[in-house]
Amino acid sequence: MKQEPLISVILVNYNGYDDTRECVRSLLASDYRNIRICIVDNASSKNIVEYDDVIKEDRCDIVYLKNNIGFAGGNNVGIEYSKKYNPDYYLILNNDTVVKRDFLKPLLRKCIANDKIGIATGKVLYYDEPSILWFGGSYFDSKLCEYRIKGIGCIDNGEYDQETEIYYTTGCFMFIPAAVLNKVGKMSEDYFLYYEDADYCERIKSYGFSIYYLPKSIIYHKESRSTNKGSDLYNYYINRNYMFFVWRYARDRKFKLVIARMVNMIKDTIRKRLSLRVMIKVWVDFVLNRQGKMRNE
Repeated sequence: MKQEPLISVILVNYNGYDDTRECVRSLLASDYRNIRICIVDNASSKNIVEYDDVIKEDRCDIVYLKNNIGFAGGNNVGIEYSKKYNPDYYLILNNDTVVKRDFLKPLLRKCIANDKIGIATGKVLYYDEPSILWFGGSYFDSKLCEYRIKGIGCIDNGEYDQETEIYYTTGCFMFIPAAVLNKVGKMSEDYFLYYEDADYCERIKSYGFSIYYLPKSIIYHKESRSTNKGSDLYNYYINRNYMFFVWRYARDRKFKLVIARMVNMIKDTIRKRLSLRVMIKVWVDFVLNRQGKMRNE
């Protein structure tokens, strides 16, 4: 009897042990058994982060990093580590998610049936309010050269239950055939945090692959717990990386879009939504092409 395809799940943990443990438990309880889970501890601030109660499971591995190398960097380490098992598929999953028991099979069936799929993803609901959508697909805002999420904050009433090709999916939930990853390569580590998923989707599409939304595959998300929206850290990366992203992909509109973002940052600073220090830091680092982790954090 032919063995089921092996799926390698990558979870990056940064000071989120409880979330990671719950995520792992839900994965191990899924109805698809042929998975291996690689937890990448991205230099959590505790001296030693132990996962004994889940790592004893023979399908789990953990890699400890000495330095925080960002979301893309952590996932890339997990992918490299997992290659020794020769997986057929990689699942990049946020550690602050919990999966539905049958979430994997719709992804697997679709990718087996269509070898032009570069990334498959599913419906994401809020963990604390499971009737509310966090991700129901995506669309492209051509005016701002940004991807937008469909259905976020809406009641899950079936409006977003259509299988469809989409423009973009978040790094929260990416199911990637190994053959695609081997051809396209891993995520760019230029961003450190935010926009690495948008960059990866652009690269996937540039190789002729598509991104597919499969609403029968459902997970639950606790939203961002490692970086608070509105914090200086969030504001720095979301603004700097937007400008790096449009500079790389907007081509003839890149000057206009970067200037527009700088003007908006000035307005946000006047309105006290953004600190002057962060605004100046974003401008300087963008102009000097300082990519990756923010210096002097």
